[in-house]
Amino acid sequence: FWNLGKGSIDLWDEALTAGRSLYIYHTHSLLDLEINGKISVRKPPLIYALTAMSYKVFGVNELGLRVPNAIFGLLSFIVIAWGAWETVGPYWAWLAPWLLLGCFNLFRVSRTAITDATFVFGMTLAFIAVFVDLWPDSEKRQKGLMPWLFGIGLATALLSKGPLALFAPLYALPFLFFFCRERLLPYIWASILASIPFTIWLIVQGVAFPQFWSIYIGQEYMERMNYHSSYLPQLIRNPFYYISNFWRWSRITGVMTVGMTIWLGYICLKKRNERVCSSFEQVPFSFLSGAWIAYFILISIASHKSRRYILPIFPLITLTYIIGVRSLWSLAGDSIKKWLVAAVIMASVGVGILATTHHYIVIPDYLPERKEVAMAIKPLVEKGYPAYTDARRLAPILHFYLDRVVPVIPGPQAIPDREWIFVSKSPISGGKRINKDYYVLVHGPKPQ
Repeated sequence: FWNLGKGSIDLWDEALTAGRSLYIYHTHSLLDLEINGKISVRKPPLIYALTAMSYKVFGVNELGLRVPNAIFGLLSFIVIAWGAWETVGPYWAWLAPWLLLGCFNLFRVSRTAITDATFVFGMTLAFIAVFVDLWPDSEKRQKGLMPWLFGIGLATALLSKGPLALFAPLYALPFLFFFCRERLLPYIWASILASIPFTIWLIVQGVAFPQFWSIYIGQEYMERMNYHSSYLPQLIRNPFYYISNFWRWSRITGVMTVGMTIWLGYICLKKRNERVCSSFEQVPFSFLSGAWIAYFILISIASHKSRRYILPIFPLITLTYIIGVRSLWSLAGDSIKKWLVAAVIMASVGVGILATTHHYIVIPDYLPERKEVAMAIKPLVEKGYPAYTDARRLAPILHFYLDRVVPVIPGPQAIPDREWIFVSKSPISGGKRINKDYYVLVHGPKPQ
């Protein structure tokens, strides 16, 4: 939350969140969301509705735009710490948030107004709930709380990113069927109930806007599986994109987790070391490690790859790592070996925090030149001058800062109004240069 409201709004996706949230803020409708006057139905409405509520509290500004995501980012840290506390115990649970802090991409996304922080929280809560439930002698299991938490997490993820969240029940339910069948039925009901709000939104939105299915399913999902797609070509990357960047995004924690997962999995299968086998619970460990590996494979198959898409694995990797180093600790018979394990843990935490510190932006001033344009023309817009632009990516940012639609047109010649403002990336005859990127032409009586 430090300096969360300073700087300009982020790139394209943050401007999209700002615009969709403005539409809900002004119309109170969750259907046919608009950005700068154009319908945009590419994401479910949860984070946009929460951001509209945040506008009510903090105003239409950068702080109001980002607060909901910062809250969900914080909740992801709390959930992973709680999951570790309930299973491996407080002695090891304190490591969880410090290890997760090394995932600088999650930290940055949590300070940016996009849908990923909410999705990561929902998926983390869903998987950690099942993990805690599978842990022997879990008090929470006796109270029947875990299926409810699973359902809350699933509903949150569905209403944030859509069908991708169905990975949670599609993985968890078969696992429970084979390894813990007596716990299966509550999770089936939780999955059904959690899917109802998203299903209702899908149906109603599809009826209200006939092109919805071709955009939402056709482009947002089917096109992302096509390596020859012309949609978002800059994000089409090879299947090994994530594994080749694994060290950069996860540092020691992620790489060690891969090694320890293979090691503990081998011991589980072969029963080679009773001391190690008794140091961790094999069924919940198998569920946890299988979840992040399966999601990693699934997301690697898609053609469109962003470092944000892989974020749900990192909370699960964090808890898997803790189970692994606790097993290493149980093997360390003398104090020297225990100090060695402690040194590895401290190195993992230190290197991760160093990476986050290196990538952290104190004041996220991503596009100051675009905000500068908005602030320069805002006094005239408030006097009643309509604003136009020929810069397509500038328009939604002006929409947010000016809190009104800014039409995108090829030039000022066809503007019918007697008084207007036109912003362009190209020099305009009679216009004024605002900064290195933009020019402004004001037509009408000279304002005071």
